[in-house]
Amino acid sequence: MPEVPAFLGALERKPDSRDFPLGATSIPTPRPSTLGVDLRWLARNYQAQLPVCGPHAGSHNKAIQDHAAGYAILPRYTPRYTSIKMKDPASPVYDGYAPDAGTDMRSLLAAFKTVGANSFGPLENDTTLSLTDYLSPTAVTPAMDSDAGSRLISAYAFGNADYDSIANAVFQWKSAILLIKCDNGFWGTATPTFTSPTYGHFVTAYDYDDMKGGIWVVDSADPNDPLALKWIAKQFITPTFFFELGTTVDIPASLQQVLAHPTLAPEQKITIAQQILNDIASALTLIQKEI
Repeated sequence: MPEVPAFLGALERKPDSRDFPLGATSIPTPRPSTLGVDLRWLARNYQAQLPVCGPHAGSHNKAIQDHAAGYAILPRYTPRYTSIKMKDPASPVYDGYAPDAGTDMRSLLAAFKTVGANSFGPLENDTTLSLTDYLSPTAVTPAMDSDAGSRLISAYAFGNADYDSIANAVFQWKSAILLIKCDNGFWGTATPTFTSPTYGHFVTAYDYDDMKGGIWVVDSADPNDPLALKWIAKQFITPTFFFELGTTVDIPASLQQVLAHPTLAPEQKITIAQQILNDIASALTLIQKEI
C-alpha cells in the first residue's frame, strides 16, 4: 500500500440549524449526461503525512471554481494558509480542534468565507515540515492576509452525498467537497474500491458521467500524482462511504441580504430564503411556458 497519513483529517460536522441547504440555492435544470472536464491544468496540492485533507480539498475546490469562472491566470491556492488560520486560537476562523485532529466541513468553508484563499506563493505548501512548523502562525505575513482577503467566497451550502446530489452540485457549481470514508482500496489506483469505511477523508468532486455511472474527484493524499484524479463508480456512492457534501455558491443579492440580517432568527432566514427561491423558480417556469 502507498504511504498515506495514519489520519487524513476529516471530521463529521455537528448538526446546526444555521446551515444553508444546497437545494435552496438551486433552480432545477436538466443536467447534461457529463461535463467532460479536462483538469490537466490543475496543480494538485499533496498533503503527505499531515492530517490536513480539508484545506487541501478546499484549495482544489476554489481553484476549480475560479478556473471555470474564466480567470486569466491558472489559479492555485496554498492549503497551508488555510490550515494555519484554522488552527490558530487568535484567528477568527479557529476551528477549536487540536492540531492533529483534522477539521469539519463547516469550519473549512467558513474559513474560505471569512479569511479567503491565499495564492500558492510565497507560502507554498511544504508538507515535509513537522505539523507544528507547518501550522506556525509566524509563517503568515500581512501581505498574505491581504491577498487572501481579496478572494473571499460569498456563501457556502451543504447537500446530500448521493450520486444525483453530487452530480447536480458539480453541474451547477463546478465542484463540491465530499466527506468520504475509504479504505486501503482507495490508494495506488485511479479507480478505487470501497470495502470498509476506515479513513475519514475530504476529496473534491469535479465531474460525473451518468452513462458510465460515477464521479471524478481530486485526492490530496495519494503519493502518486498521476493517480490524484480518481474515478469512483456509482456502486460505491452509498451512505456507508459517502457522508457529506458542501460547496461554495453564489447567491442572489436578495438572499445575501436575508442571510446578513442582524435580527432574523436562523429559522426565519431559511424560511424567507426558501420563499425567494420558490418565487424565482415560479418565474422561470412562466418564462419557459411563454418561450
